[in-house]
Amino acid sequence: MSAGGPQSDAPNPPGFAERWLEAQHALGGYVCVHVQDQSLADDIVQEVARQATANFDQYDPSRPFIAWLIGIARQRIAENYRMQGRRPVVFSSDIVESITDAYVDLQPEVDDRLDALRHCMDQLSNRHRRVIELRYARQLSQEQIGTQVGTNGRAINAMLFRIRTALRECVSNKMEQTR
Repeated sequence: MSAGGPQSDAPNPPGFAERWLEAQHALGGYVCVHVQDQSLADDIVQEVARQATANFDQYDPSRPFIAWLIGIARQRIAENYRMQGRRPVVFSSDIVESITDAYVDLQPEVDDRLDALRHCMDQLSNRHRRVIELRYARQLSQEQIGTQVGTNGRAINAMLFRIRTALRECVSNKMEQTR
């Protein structure tokens, strides 16, 4: 998901930016599950941000902010399906409500894990960070990465395995420290 916040000509309402930053990753994950096209998902998240900013005065602070954003996102996702003339996969309202509740409940843990991952990424060497960026942000193949960093695909495969293992252990240790 795009790291940027809401884009609007009007200034953000007081309190919106903090809530947005806390909920953005969970919202992005929710949209990606339903859309499965990263570019379209980014567009929908930005549209949700614009609509939420414009209608922030309608938000009920007694309810979780992420639940409100997911409600807006569901409308945008359904609108997208209508515009494309496609039928979305339809789940019962109980299932949709369960998914929404799970996102609301898991958001704090996801945010903590993302913070831990950022910390652990900072601990990697420049070369390892570059390999991770090429693989996961740019989605290059192992052979393409090997060409860019001066090695072969098999070596990249082994390197990625070691990096993922190190990151998993680092995140786990960081999470244990915060509990």
